[in-house]
Amino acid sequence: MGGPMTSVATLPAVALIVRSILLLLVWWVLTLGDRSGLGFGVVVAVLVAWRSVRLFPPSGYRLRPLGALLFTGYFLSRSAVAGLDVARRLLSPSLPVKPGEITLSLRVPDGSPRWLLANTLSLMPGTLSALLEGDRLTVHCLDTRMDVEQDVREAERQVARAFGLRLPSADGAAQ
Repeated sequence: MGGPMTSVATLPAVALIVRSILLLLVWWVLTLGDRSGLGFGVVVAVLVAWRSVRLFPPSGYRLRPLGALLFTGYFLSRSAVAGLDVARRLLSPSLPVKPGEITLSLRVPDGSPRWLLANTLSLMPGTLSALLEGDRLTVHCLDTRMDVEQDVREAERQVARAFGLRLPSADGAAQ
């Protein structure tokens, strides 16, 4: 079973450095490599990274390269299919939608896996993660007549695979 790989005490410092560097790279790309605003960019990158570590502390779970690649393929294919479905529904004269919310208990662990799942669902057409409290996720969906829970469970399996995790089944045994 996968799990945190680093001591929790070192995670915030490492996360601050890594996030600062990544944000500075984004800054550099957005400014097309112009060095005139680099000092300001460093300050902003560090402040944003510090705030992100405070709001979203690192959990110690790491994406596996192959799992991340497979997850990307899953995400892109599901986004395309869901996008076409949403477009079909919204362009239909009868507007076949029945919006609503469902709340599910999640099996992925707290931290990065749970955040990736919630944000993945928000980025897919037709669903929006409305509330994440502990292991409970409320999802707003475009059509409650569809098996949204099955889609969420599949996304959960894909996220678990991306992190190299085994999910507990409904009876508590690992899958």
